Amino acid sequence: MSDPVIVVSPSSDTPVLPLVFDSPHSGFDYPEDMRSILSNKVLRQTEDAFIDALFGHVPVLGAVLIKATFPRCYIDPNRSTDDVQVDAIDGDWPHPVINSIKTNRGAGLIFTKIQGEEVLYDRKLSVAEVENRIANYWQPYHNQLSAELDRLHSAHGQVWHINCHSMPAKGNIHTEDGEVERADFVLGDRDGTTCAPEFTNAIEEYLSGRGYDVGINFPMKGVELVRKYGRPDEARHSLQIEVNRRFYMDEVEITKNDRYAETASVLADMNAMIADFVRDRVSV
Repeated sequence: MSDPVIVVSPSSDTPVLPLVFDSPHSGFDYPEDMRSILSNKVLRQTEDAFIDALFGHVPVLGAVLIKATFPRCYIDPNRSTDDVQVDAIDGDWPHPVINSIKTNRGAGLIFTKIQGEEVLYDRKLSVAEVENRIANYWQPYHNQLSAELDRLHSAHGQVWHINCHSMPAKGNIHTEDGEVERADFVLGDRDGTTCAPEFTNAIEEYLSGRGYDVGINFPMKGVELVRKYGRPDEARHSLQIEVNRRFYMDEVEITKNDRYAETASVLADMNAMIADFVRDRVSV
């Protein structure tokens, strides 16, 4: 088994900021025990492909980058471990269960469908299989992210967290927004509960100033990672950023498109602005 999580820190000669970016859905190292009936090409449509690369420069700015190597459809670190579809498990699930709208369309902790349609397995997963995925993939990811956030918060008394994602260019009949074209970017702070409003506003103003259409908290407001780690009353600020895939990739072929370089440049400028935002508050 390869390392399920990679942490990239600033070099020793780069001043470290209390700033962490994480990419939980860009992994594509499919474990052998997954045994899905779908092809990898279909499974890869669930990935936030290339997001780890688009944000890969952030350690140069003084930020930490954390990324999963395993795919989200194997187990999703951006779901609660309570978000389990018990009728897809062979045996009695011995842990708490709180289903969400994601679970109901087959996109809970363990994916059972792709885009609410294509079934991943011709079998039920055993309790042991699901517990193994939690212990050896989900938990290490959260352990690493939590440790970095705690370390930086302890050193600076505050920390900022950007949860990095991409979204299909269009919703479908199973998504909250339906079959519509989506905004260029969507920022999610769970209706203002996971970070200070000035943080969300600064990024929205930057992207709007560059001519992009920016949605706030719809159709994505952030799920487990910002919910769990965003506690602005403790100076812990978490914000989810969704990049529309049409700006950088072919969604069917999972390849970079001719807008990738432009989008990479825009994100580099945005992340430099975010670093300045954090630096200004650390130096006060």
